[in-house]
Amino acid sequence: MVTVEESLCRIEIIKRGNEFVARAETQGGIKEYRNIVFEDMLRELFIDLQEEFGEL
Repeated sequence: MVTVEESLCRIEIIKRGNEFVARAETQGGIKEYRNIVFEDMLRELFIDLQEEFGEL
């Protein structure tokens, strides 16, 4: 059995002042998400990732 690993996404999350910023880098490019509510920022990020990778 051969296992091939491939990096699908690189995510960086930082807090800048009172705002959370996430940068997601995929083969489709880099997208940035900003929100003062951490859960809302994550929700938007994960919805986009599901749309991009849901077909895998």
